Amino acid sequence: MNANATFWIGLAAGSIALLLWGLRVLPREHMQILATLPLRRAPNGQWEGVNLTWYGVLQAVSSMLSVSLALVLARSADVPVLYGVALTGLLLLFCLPAARLVARVVERKKGTFTVGGAVFVGVLLMPWLSLLLDRISGASHALATLSALAVSYPLGEGLGRLACISFGCCYGRRLDSCGPWLRRVFAHAPAIVVGPTRKAAYAGACEGIPLLPVPAISAVVLSGTGLVGVALFLWGNFRGAGVLSLVVAFGWRFVSEFLRADYRGRGSVSAYQWMALSSVGCAIATFLLVPPTSGAPQVSRGLAMLWTPPALLSLAALGVAVFVYLGVSQVTGATVTLKVRSD
Repeated sequence: MNANATFWIGLAAGSIALLLWGLRVLPREHMQILATLPLRRAPNGQWEGVNLTWYGVLQAVSSMLSVSLALVLARSADVPVLYGVALTGLLLLFCLPAARLVARVVERKKGTFTVGGAVFVGVLLMPWLSLLLDRISGASHALATLSALAVSYPLGEGLGRLACISFGCCYGRRLDSCGPWLRRVFAHAPAIVVGPTRKAAYAGACEGIPLLPVPAISAVVLSGTGLVGVALFLWGNFRGAGVLSLVVAFGWRFVSEFLRADYRGRGSVSAYQWMALSSVGCAIATFLLVPPTSGAPQVSRGLAMLWTPPALLSLAALGVAVFVYLGVSQVTGATVTLKVRSD
């Protein structure tokens, strides 16, 4: 068994294990808030606190995994490290702020964010940024780099959907309002939100009510798509890997919106669904028009790059930044009582 096959099997096993853990553990009530930090002392002796969420932890982990996978795959296709880091950094520079900005424009709410809106911005920018870097470097690494980013996206978002299970967002329709086929399929595996601070409870009044497990389905569909895309990439089919990954990911985004009950904007087809359809067209056009890249991927080359202090420190910094940006809750609060333990 060669290194590429061993890497893929390890990636698949780790992804499946994380999904199984998340689907079983994260619906529990205590898995929304990771910790509460007391900030200001109130006149009654209690403290006002800020909540740190598992949502932030899971988004940070999925971001680090997605970016590290993209860098490993790009380097395995002989893309220079600086090229891959520059493109990834530029995309994050635009996409992280877009996660809040697009959600605020579409949903007209503060303190919320959207992965779909951020990715839509990224898809629009990816080909132009990569072609600009090709022009600067005088090489032709755009196809391999874009394909590496494309296959890493659904795998990262699939694992990131576990964060939605923790926070109770992106929740599905009530099972009793669905058609007989959906009720029959999910009767024994519905999503049940527990806890009044979860979004499905305070925004949708769905606490304790069986729902379509849309985040769980999305996690499985997107993670599976990402794994197939990685396999195609490691076999050298850069165009096929990129097109398959993005078309399935955005196509599922469009379909899954019809199964969700949370507010996604006005209209029978939401703004996020139009973004998804537009992204499908952009993805196909991008991978048809970008110049070809030669060479067979060697994952050992990418892993050697990853296990270096600069790479590990950069990924750690990314994880901290994502956690601080998305994990400090702006929609929940806390009151903390501090006391001395009595024996």
